[in-house]
Amino acid sequence: MRIRVSRNTLLLALALVTAAAVVFAQAGEKRMTPAKPANGAAMAGSGAKGKKVFDLQCAVCHYTGADAKKIGPGLKGLMKRGKYADGRPIDDASLKDWIEKGGKNMPSFKEVLKPEEIRDVVAYMKTL
Repeated sequence: MRIRVSRNTLLLALALVTAAAVVFAQAGEKRMTPAKPANGAAMAGSGAKGKKVFDLQCAVCHYTGADAKKIGPGLKGLMKRGKYADGRPIDDASLKDWIEKGGKNMPSFKEVLKPEEIRDVVAYMKTL
């Protein structure tokens, strides 16, 4: 049995493989561990880096520019609200815990994100 594949199908397949290789290469660059401070102090999160991580991992379910629900709740003004929907207070530690452990309909990201990426996402969420 002989299978015929058009030239356009081959070009499309090549383009998809190339795009996938670029995405994986960029993901590898983002996972590089930053240098630790010389004094051993904990590094504060970076809102700019956190936005990049958020856009890749969280934006599919959460709006940042509105408090309207997407799949998960909108996060605009989250820190100003001061409380989760269930009434628990919002702070850096509770945000970190929520991201790591997940929640009712949110998966855990502890195995997906590195600790510094979680700190960066928390720093970014404080800017919303």
